[in-house]
Amino acid sequence: MAAFEITIAGEINLDLILYGLPESLPIDREILAPAFRMTSAAPPRFSLTISHPGVRVGFITRWAAILGAIALELLRESGVDLSRVVRTSGGTQPG
Repeated sequence: MAAFEITIAGEINLDLILYGLPESLPIDREILAPAFRMTSAAPPRFSLTISHPGVRVGFITRWAAILGAIALELLRESGVDLSRVVRTSGGTQPG
């Protein structure tokens, strides 16, 4: 297994950014956002920021939930090495 030049270890998750909500949210009432965007949360976002051609960046984590799979795909598309990521069975919390 080749060594990474930079290794990031942390939780894999996504931030959900909601748009079009009122400034003040009423208590005990469901409000639907007309638009949203998913983006990588802190540790994965840092991996994306420092991932450049010629720099071997690795991300190490454990994941179980479907949103983790989406976040990992964003990293994979950007060239971050995920060879040391471990899939856990069941649950939605980091292992």
